[in-house]
Amino acid sequence: MGVCDLIPGISGGTVAFITGIYTRLINSVKSFSPKLIYDIVTYPINRKSDRLKEDIKKLDLIFLLILMLGIMSAFLIGSRIIKFLLREYIAYTLSFFIGLILASSKTIFEHIENHNIKNVLFCLLGLILGLLSSMLVPLTVDPSLGYVLLGGFCAVNAMFLPGISGAFILLIMGLYEFMVNVLNDIRNNISYFLVFTAGAVLGAFTISRIISFLFKKNKCRTLYTLLGLVIGALATPVKKIIETTSFQMSYVLIMVFWCLLGASLVVLMGSYKKAYERKTQITEKQ
Repeated sequence: MGVCDLIPGISGGTVAFITGIYTRLINSVKSFSPKLIYDIVTYPINRKSDRLKEDIKKLDLIFLLILMLGIMSAFLIGSRIIKFLLREYIAYTLSFFIGLILASSKTIFEHIENHNIKNVLFCLLGLILGLLSSMLVPLTVDPSLGYVLLGGFCAVNAMFLPGISGAFILLIMGLYEFMVNVLNDIRNNISYFLVFTAGAVLGAFTISRIISFLFKKNKCRTLYTLLGLVIGALATPVKKIIETTSFQMSYVLIMVFWCLLGASLVVLMGSYKKAYERKTQITEKQ
């Protein structure tokens, strides 16, 4: 998720869907609440450990900490690698992720139970929104701390939506290169890093509740909308490849190879997930 969110046009939420942790992630982040904060702050006074343990259990804290550790590691380490790949091998890098996204759209489709016309129309809505996002023109700004806070909020909102890239939102806001440089030199940009992180936490707190509500309201239509976003947002990396690549046969063949490799990775991950679930079910029965 962390590596994908460093690439404009690629969504970490898509990877969460592929690996089957999307719903668990949403529920875990949603469990952050004023009540949890209140129970933690007042614990030294009232010593109500049962209430605190219940809050932590709802939070799925171990899962969330491990996931955040992976994402932050990717941000800190991967920012340099991604910057190099996008500079030197942009077409091949984006081709790999296009294959990943195309295959992942099938994963999202498999989670949809009802395929009536009304639900399919929501896929069309998501497709239009995804295509429109590729037409946005990046801003040029001199970022203030307040604007960086807003950037963190908007980027993480996008990160939780399969098909919408947090990095692409930062690119549109004129903050992408700025934040990559911040991640490469946190020591000298600690204020920007902390403010961006605060915005990200607020964004996660907000979007997790919205998505959870939409899943409860109508899961099929929500998934169809997300599916449309995933497919429509492909216009962004495709557009970037067209703008930066000469379409010689050798280049095209290499891009096709990386695209197929990305798709194959999703298929393998899906097969592993299904095998793991079968093994878990057998163990539980025993």
